[in-house]
Amino acid sequence: MSKVGFIGVGTMGCPMATNIISKGNDLNFYDPYVQDDNITKLTDLGAIHCTSLKDLLNDRDYIITMLPNGNNVKEVCLSDNGLLKQDMKDYIYIDMSTILPTDSIDINKEFKKHNILMYDAPVARLVSNAIDGTLLILVGGDKDKFEIIKPLLETMGSDVVYCGKSGSGSKMKIINNYMSIVSNIVTAETLSLVKKSGIDLDLAINLLTTTAAGKGHLNVSYPIKVLKNDVSPGFKNSLALKDLKLALEQGSLDGINLNTGKTALKVYEDADKTSYKDLDWTSMFNYIKEINDLD
Repeated sequence: MSKVGFIGVGTMGCPMATNIISKGNDLNFYDPYVQDDNITKLTDLGAIHCTSLKDLLNDRDYIITMLPNGNNVKEVCLSDNGLLKQDMKDYIYIDMSTILPTDSIDINKEFKKHNILMYDAPVARLVSNAIDGTLLILVGGDKDKFEIIKPLLETMGSDVVYCGKSGSGSKMKIINNYMSIVSNIVTAETLSLVKKSGIDLDLAINLLTTTAAGKGHLNVSYPIKVLKNDVSPGFKNSLALKDLKLALEQGSLDGINLNTGKTALKVYEDADKTSYKDLDWTSMFNYIKEINDLD
């Protein structure tokens, strides 16, 4: 049984804390903005509601934060009344918030000064996954001690992945969310174009899910081409540019503003002025690396 102090029992934090208790661990929690329903839910399970960080730290093996942003985490950790100002420092600190990786790294440096082990371990997936304990948890920090914290993290997530040194969990979370969030707009614009074009929506969705459009390039095109160092033309960038222009023109005729497509157009047009013009469209990975001075 682990003794856990949990800070931030909101929409995601409360079900995460619930799972920690339900798996047989002892839990104190602190959140000055906690809802009464969450207090009742957790205390009914045996958790102790603390009204200060000092009380929360009493006899804890782990301290977990699940907070809205980096400033909140810094305040809880580094302020005049924060965790590092308290006498109790014999615990492992795990921040599960989604914050800027540089914030995670900077906070970790401060904890190291006090000989406190810190991990950044942001979560992915949905509230429903927080409730049933099937979150994806992305961990950055000391690899040697990762196995110590893993069982606790597994009370909240079905997939706990060590990503690298301090800040790596936060970096991987940001990377994952970038792709997901940008793809969301492309999907929304695409289905809007479907609706405006008069194509049956179910028909379009069923078709799109059979191609790279719906399956995703990481599942379809990249593994068999550019990630194998093969950029011989299967579908040339020049043809991708032509087809993108056609889609944007159709969108204009239909009165649909395809903003993400317009942003991609500029990149394809720039690449079209180089040797990438006649390479496979997955070679855009190499092009993006090249213009950003990456190996």
